[in-house]
Amino acid sequence: MNQQSPRVLIVDDLPINRMVLSSMLKTQGITSDQVESGIECLEICKNKNYDLILLDHRMPDLDGVDTLVELKELFKEKGKETPVICHTTIDAKDNVNLYKAAGFADVIIKPVEPKELFEIIMTYLDIEPDTSNNNYIDNSMSLTDSDNENLDEINVETELEKLPMWLKLVPHIDLVKGVSNCGSSDDYLEALYIFHRSIEEKSDELTSFLRSENLTMYALRIHSLKSMALLVGAKKLGETAAELEEAARNNDLAFVSNNTRDFLIRYREFINLLSPIEGEESSFSSCVGESADNDVDTSSLPDYNKSILFIQNKNGMLKKAIKNTLTDAGFSVISIPDDPGVFISHRNDANIIIYYPEASETSHIGITMNLLGEICQDDSKILCLVGNDTDIDKAMRSNGSHRVSKCFERPIDSDNFISDMNYFSNLLQDYHSRKSIFVVDDDNSYLSILKHWLSADYNVSTFNTGDDILNGLSAIIPDLLLLDLEMPEMDGCELMKKIRATYPDKTIPIIFLTGKNDKDMVFHVLENKPDGYLLKTTQKNDLLDALHRFFAESMFRMSL
Repeated sequence: MNQQSPRVLIVDDLPINRMVLSSMLKTQGITSDQVESGIECLEICKNKNYDLILLDHRMPDLDGVDTLVELKELFKEKGKETPVICHTTIDAKDNVNLYKAAGFADVIIKPVEPKELFEIIMTYLDIEPDTSNNNYIDNSMSLTDSDNENLDEINVETELEKLPMWLKLVPHIDLVKGVSNCGSSDDYLEALYIFHRSIEEKSDELTSFLRSENLTMYALRIHSLKSMALLVGAKKLGETAAELEEAARNNDLAFVSNNTRDFLIRYREFINLLSPIEGEESSFSSCVGESADNDVDTSSLPDYNKSILFIQNKNGMLKKAIKNTLTDAGFSVISIPDDPGVFISHRNDANIIIYYPEASETSHIGITMNLLGEICQDDSKILCLVGNDTDIDKAMRSNGSHRVSKCFERPIDSDNFISDMNYFSNLLQDYHSRKSIFVVDDDNSYLSILKHWLSADYNVSTFNTGDDILNGLSAIIPDLLLLDLEMPEMDGCELMKKIRATYPDKTIPIIFLTGKNDKDMVFHVLENKPDGYLLKTTQKNDLLDALHRFFAESMFRMSL
């Protein structure tokens, strides 16, 4: 085992799955690369060694088994065997022995549970979990009492001190869990305010649906109530809601009838318990009304999307010609030597990096490429190579080559070169522009919280029904659509099919929102091939991070 941090390759055709796995590994200090196909997996493994490979079974073009067969041949050629773990959906659970017989070291079922993933990691990488910072992070974000310290980038103790004293005396609420889910004391108070304001309405709806024996609508409403309860830390209330939801979905009218009254009594108790939150109403106007104008005057700031970091040594005629060509095309070019210490200090000066590999030793090119690959992946930058074919070939055999968007071999066509640079600049400008997100959910409480969480970074529009969003799409096409999976009249899958049929010539990325994390539900989601899925109980910071990664991944794919 290498003394340096182990590196894992994630292979999955869905961006959100790669993001989730990468985030889980990162909590244990494990770096990862991600590719979206079996073909890309084979290409990167030709030039790079990994300690473990997580390989999706169902992929277009080349599936997991076919990819594994070719990987085994590649391992023989390199004389280095790497454990390959198959991650697949619930329908393959009964075929685990077949997968192992095919040559997979092990199998894990989607959605991947963090604890299962880390047991795999500890088995095949021979490492101990990192308990100095974060332990297992559950996708459902429902922390147990022993996991209260696992709050990513949140000083919970500090945030708890900011809460009003009256709230610390309220029973039946886990403040630690609520603060961790919402990200800060301010966001938690806003979520509690929305939770409190919706109690009467949700109680009346449940009573009405029970009286009419409409268990379908009852299940949908108590499902959203459950998500809100767990979000604010009302754990017991959320657990009881989950039991009622399951009974309603199983058409167990007797159980629902016998237990709803006591549930609503406990639920309504929060009207009085949280009544002081109304005194904070003025502080929460932004979460129930229009978001504040966050526009900043950037006219005096440098345009990093038109700035290029040109890394090269031994100034020559060709390099000067490249710099002059870029300058004449309106780019700001910062020329620096091929020295890791120098370009690390300049990493924030430009969003496009051009590397001219030129060294007598391949090892130096490898060191530079490895560092540039990590910088471009972490900072969402564009990396290009220019130079002679021999040195470019050395670079593309190094770690970091997977982040290269394009290579320009000598002699360079100036027109095509500038055309590509302008294209990359426009891609970056679009990536850094304020994105628009449409959110569809029949629960106004959840919509209010989500809009507040996202509005600082995105233009957010909310809709309650499928018809509403179809009307909205007729006027504006957003950069992303967050779509509730379970809604009355038209559920998320039906709505997605209708959107794609109505706008066949437009690319509208769709991520499903769901409050359920059971394997049957996730398999149902993935069958419909959305661009990803997120749990409604996802913590605020993790939600924002997932969206940031989604847009960054999309930008990089377009640059290839």
